[in-house]
Parts: sequence; C-alpha cells; structure tokens
Amino acid sequence: MGSSMLTATIAVPADREQPPAFDEGRRMIKKIIDDGLFLFDDLESPLEEILEELIEDFDPNVHLDADGSPTLEIAKTASLQIIDALENALNSPETDTINVPGYLIHVSGGLSTGDAPTEAADAIWNAYYLSEIVLRAMGFIPDYSKPLSRTNGNLGHVTDTDVIDAIALGPGTKPKWSGADELVWIADTIGFVRPHPGDRGPRDYRKEFTERHDFDPVQDNFLTGYINRYNDAEDEN
Repeated sequence: MGSSMLTATIAVPADREQPPAFDEGRRMIKKIIDDGLFLFDDLESPLEEILEELIEDFDPNVHLDADGSPTLEIAKTASLQIIDALENALNSPETDTINVPGYLIHVSGGLSTGDAPTEAADAIWNAYYLSEIVLRAMGFIPDYSKPLSRTNGNLGHVTDTDVIDAIALGPGTKPKWSGADELVWIADTIGFVRPHPGDRGPRDYRKEFTERHDFDPVQDNFLTGYINRYNDAEDEN
C-alpha cells in the first residue's frame, strides 16, 4: 500500500499577542445548552468511531439519542477532550508553526498509509468538530482561506481587509465621485495600515515600501501597473 503526505493545520491571527485561550473554550463548552452547536453531524469519519476515541467506555445505546446524535452531556465531554488534545498537540514537537501574511499557522503531518500521521494531526483535525463560536473564543480562525476578521470599529487594530472594504464601500455607495476629494480620504484610510501616501515624496515612498516588504514593487506584474513613473526633476517638484 502506498503512502500519502497528510497535513493538519489550524491558525490564529498573526498579531495575536496571547497564546490560544483554551480555558475560555472550556468555559464556553460548559455553558452551551444546545447540542446543535456541535458539529458532530459533519464528520469525515463515522461518528461512533470518533466518539470511541474520545470517550472511555463509549456505548452508543447510552451516549447517542434516538436520532443517532450524541447527547448534550456526551457532546460536551467529547468537546472538552478535543480541547485538551489540541492544547497538548500545539505544545508538542509534532507541531510546527509558520507565519504567512495575516496568520500564524500551526501545522502537523507526515507520511500516512491511512491513519493520522501524528497524534497532533489527529488532534488538530478533531478541533474542527467544535462549534465556530468555541474556536473563535479560543482565538482560532475557523477558515483562514478567507480574509482576516474585521475589527468592528477598533481603530487601533484595523486590518488590510477593513481598509479594502472601506475603499470599496466609499465609491461604491456614492452616486457621484468628487475626484480629488476621494483621493484624500482614500490616502487617509490607507494610512491606518501603511505609511500615509502623502507623508513623503514618491521616490522615498517606493524606497520605504521596498525596505518594509523586502521586494521592489516594480518587479510585481500586478503592482507595477499602479506605480507612477517619475524622474528626479519631478521628484524635486
């Protein structure tokens, strides 16, 4: 039988200063009164197989309801087990951490012939059976293929996503544009996440951008179309 490379990943925002709040997740699990908030009805593996791994002396006749779903009590017990295993996994040598724009991603994996490649990978996969509100309470991003969560008016922590949304909504919700005035507020909005475009000359701005991001934007096929070509005389003016 051949082997495959399998990886498990879970992410937090890159600017999160505190480790995942596992205790907050445990507190939220204990408060939940609706078993519909758990995602045990959307499993890649059979439900009973998952619960047998998580629950000692699991008995489907006792721990599943008439519809075959876990009872609220057993769902809570399994969820707490998942959080315990996840905390151990992220602190184990089986898990590595990488930075990508906007996210800190915890990764575990390896070659597999069918089983989980590591215990940590299994723990990370199981984490997605928790409800989204529990994952977010601990600081995790349930789907990091999407833009970072918005900051709900917290001007001290505006993200690139907030700024792009603001620039899209500004012209998009106005029946007429006012030309130069639009450029001023767009520049001010960009200033939340980048050096303000009006604070220095064009050449210095491009130089600072290159140093900050470690690449010259004129080498990027997309960005180069947005860079004004200028000479030294224009720079001085």
